[in-house]
Amino acid sequence: MNVYNFTRICANPADASGNITRMEAPFIRTQKSILQSATAVGALLSSLPYLFAFHHYSPRLVFLSAGLVSIVSTALAPHAYALGFWVFLLARIFQGIAFSTTFQMIGLLTHDWATITEHGIFLAFLTGSTQLSSVFTMPIAGLICSSSLGWPFVFYVHAIVCGLVFLLFFFIYRDHPEEHPLVGDIELEKIMHDKDEKLDKRDSVPYKKVFTDIPILVSWLSAFADLLCIQLINQYEPVYFNDYLHYNIFKSGFLSAVPLLAQFSAKLFSGISSDALKCITPTANVKIYNSLALIVSGSFMIGLAFIPPSQPLLCVAAITVTVCFIGFNTAGFNKSTTLRSRQHAHFTMTQVYNREAKNRTNQSQWMGVFILHGLLVISAGIIFVFAADATPAEWTKRKSELNLNRISSRAIAPRN
Repeated sequence: MNVYNFTRICANPADASGNITRMEAPFIRTQKSILQSATAVGALLSSLPYLFAFHHYSPRLVFLSAGLVSIVSTALAPHAYALGFWVFLLARIFQGIAFSTTFQMIGLLTHDWATITEHGIFLAFLTGSTQLSSVFTMPIAGLICSSSLGWPFVFYVHAIVCGLVFLLFFFIYRDHPEEHPLVGDIELEKIMHDKDEKLDKRDSVPYKKVFTDIPILVSWLSAFADLLCIQLINQYEPVYFNDYLHYNIFKSGFLSAVPLLAQFSAKLFSGISSDALKCITPTANVKIYNSLALIVSGSFMIGLAFIPPSQPLLCVAAITVTVCFIGFNTAGFNKSTTLRSRQHAHFTMTQVYNREAKNRTNQSQWMGVFILHGLLVISAGIIFVFAADATPAEWTKRKSELNLNRISSRAIAPRN
């Protein structure tokens, strides 16, 4: 999905007159904006159908089907580009359709495979997949675009790698721990501790209760603000380095990977440290890490807005620190959502996603974008501090458990 974000600044082969243009040159401004948002549209349109599929069919096979969509749409993207805007737009939409399954799968896997005390480390590695993919994409795309192969081979290489990864996933992953031949009785008992053992059929999602649960809503608000910033970085970081800071294509590719690698490291640190931090309540825990992810990163983003392009190294350092702190979201709203919604995490972890700097070389345009996003994430972080709750919601308890609690309450209630 992120391949286009870099290849858009790659050069097309020279025409008959020797002129060299960018890959995105044939598209007008409106078409460029539509292409950028196409993946989000695809993810939105497919989120509910995939939610139904995850609920009624094997998540392993459903996620594999999304992988096949991703492989085919990526491999055919250069051919779609050659056929014109509308065909290329369709390929971009299909890439978004494939991506829509990611967070649903993360929610399912975390609930089914992680112990209650290991949600942080699971989420760190799982949500870190977006950073690792970009860390791979940016330098590889920069290397290929700087070679004689040209930008179409960036899509072909990613399609091949995607196929190999999903093949590995299919042979290794199982939907539930008790189905995996490599999981022993001791490990299974540890995974299932403090969980409902009935995993053969998933509970129906109590949609009304989920959509009226304030802690879930503020987690979604934090996710919305956070994802806007992540999308800003993913989509425009290569453009920022190439057009605004005037680094060449090769350097832009490697520099774009540095902040994302720092963010992945922050994800791992926050996931491990939040699980180990047992001296405070889970709610206080997620509030601390979410504040680091949103309030601190938002402050650095606003500071980035005032650094001129004449200080490129300072700009790179500022954007690296900003992106790094965003990585603490693993132990913030992500962890809060799974702890709050438990077996319904496959639904609550489903997130749906921009404002573009019109003049990419003008500091005032970038300043407006950075300040707007910075204020947004800071506001969401402050709201989270006052309204978050990481304890399991009442609607995550099964009817038998609720009835047992009522009977116990009546038994210990004083009689007149």
